[in-house]
Amino acid sequence: MLENKLIKYISENYLEDDAEGFDLDTPLLEFNIIDSSALFDLVAMLSKETSVQIPVNEITPSNFSSVRHITKLVSKIIQQQEAISA
Repeated sequence: MLENKLIKYISENYLEDDAEGFDLDTPLLEFNIIDSSALFDLVAMLSKETSVQIPVNEITPSNFSSVRHITKLVSKIIQQQEAISA
């Protein structure tokens, strides 16, 4: 599941594997877990894992504020792509 992949990726790359208390709603930007350069690393990881291209206008603090928000964004983009393809 994407949520689990994101938690693992963020934990390994930005929390030095210290994910105690880290969950879907942990504020990533507010707690300085990720910064602007890490945000673009996450976008690249999401593209690789999901084949979803996240539009630049969707790369906002609110869309990347937590793992839950990131997965909602990816789901929304997938639904939009499926609607266009149908």
